[in-house]
Amino acid sequence: MANRVVRERLAQDVSLWLIDGLVTKDTHDLLCERYGAKIFGLGQIIKSLGVAGALFAALGLMGLVAALSGAKVVAGFLLTACGVAFTGGGIWLATDKLGRYSISSKTLQTLGVLMAVLGIGVCLDSFQVKTDPNILFTGALVLAVAGFLAYRYRITFLLVLDLIIFFHWVGTWTQMWGRSTYEIDIQDPRVMCLAALAAIGVGIYHERYLREQTVRFYQAYQTMGLIYLNLSLLILSISPEYRIYRSGHEGAAVWIAALTVTSLAEIVSGALLHNPLLTGFGVTTLVLDGFTRYFENFWGAMPKGAFFLVGGAALFGAGTLCELVLRKQRAAA
Repeated sequence: MANRVVRERLAQDVSLWLIDGLVTKDTHDLLCERYGAKIFGLGQIIKSLGVAGALFAALGLMGLVAALSGAKVVAGFLLTACGVAFTGGGIWLATDKLGRYSISSKTLQTLGVLMAVLGIGVCLDSFQVKTDPNILFTGALVLAVAGFLAYRYRITFLLVLDLIIFFHWVGTWTQMWGRSTYEIDIQDPRVMCLAALAAIGVGIYHERYLREQTVRFYQAYQTMGLIYLNLSLLILSISPEYRIYRSGHEGAAVWIAALTVTSLAEIVSGALLHNPLLTGFGVTTLVLDGFTRYFENFWGAMPKGAFFLVGGAALFGAGTLCELVLRKQRAAA
């Protein structure tokens, strides 16, 4: 029987074959059953919920103890001590030669790193260290420690957490830390675009050259990079009339063109590289771009019922046209 890495790679490839129309659903299910390829099903969902539940329960317990103590220093010490203990325990479980604790070891390490860094931040705050130096120091610390553990023990969830902290750490220079709301409090999306492009580039490199060693890490890099890249460009492309973020200039035409070109490039790149992640983000961003332009130009000029009716009909027509073109291509093939 193939090992876990081979099964995960086979599951990803078979899923891609199904998405690209190379195999039928029955063939997909047969291959997964025959070679033991585990797809993301109920078991994986339960495990993911268990990880999230353990995370919030542990943080809640630490918060309760800290509240009862009434002192920030005590809270910071408890968080740091528990974080170090959890991380050490996770590393010890990960050394099991039979691999019996693959899920629990990763969960403990993720909780441990998060607790330790939060504890250090609370301690620095109790010593009246200013917010910006505190965030920059703890952010750099968690990036280094979490990145090392994620690569050493192949913890994809910890890498995703590390990437989220990285983007917030980049946004720390412009007060993004902990303030992401519906309005998207990114005060310099142009800087965020550069960070997102770097993450996407790292993800592509992992996919082409390090996939055997890092398994799904490339998906984490590409997903987080695409989210922040497309989101930042969308913010920059919003008309000054509706813009919450204020840039150094009020023009949005250049950013509208950049957003449109980027979404089209993602679609084309996804098709050439057989990467459904790029294609999906490109299509979604292109639709959001079109709806944003439609909203900016017609929201105040049309009755609201007519606005949604026309917009919905346009989307439905575009989807039907794409489906007809796809069917003709498959029939020709």
